[in-house]
Amino acid sequence: MGLKFFNGIQIDVPDDWADLSTVILAPKSEAQEGKKPSINLVVKRRPAKGKDVAATVREYLGFMKGAFGALENVETKQVVVGAVKGTAVRFRTEANGKKFTQVTLLYRSGGDEISATVTQLEGDPTPMVKIEKLLQSIRPAAGGLAGIR
Repeated sequence: MGLKFFNGIQIDVPDDWADLSTVILAPKSEAQEGKKPSINLVVKRRPAKGKDVAATVREYLGFMKGAFGALENVETKQVVVGAVKGTAVRFRTEANGKKFTQVTLLYRSGGDEISATVTQLEGDPTPMVKIEKLLQSIRPAAGGLAGIR
């Protein structure tokens, strides 16, 4: 067992367990007021499944279309995060009567797949340039060379 710290919480983690953390971030003002945020970021890291990023993007878009129906203004582009090539996907859709834009960055590093998704409700004032800068700042702390730990 090893003592690990996660965002101010300590957990005695068995030695044969891996950290599959999901990180969720949102504006402080909305979180402190107990409001649902109009924008958030969710970052996941998991073992890569042996398929390339393009296949993962196709699977992701298929899943999202199944979950929400029509996806509008779908755009994909190649991006570089640090020294790693990835793919960014952006689309607009609606759920429970609320329109939103979702931007997801997917890339591989050290045998892991990293996905970072910003969900922005219609009317949120955060400019896309700020969202893109945030997404491109996400990279494994040690270069991601060791894979899942």
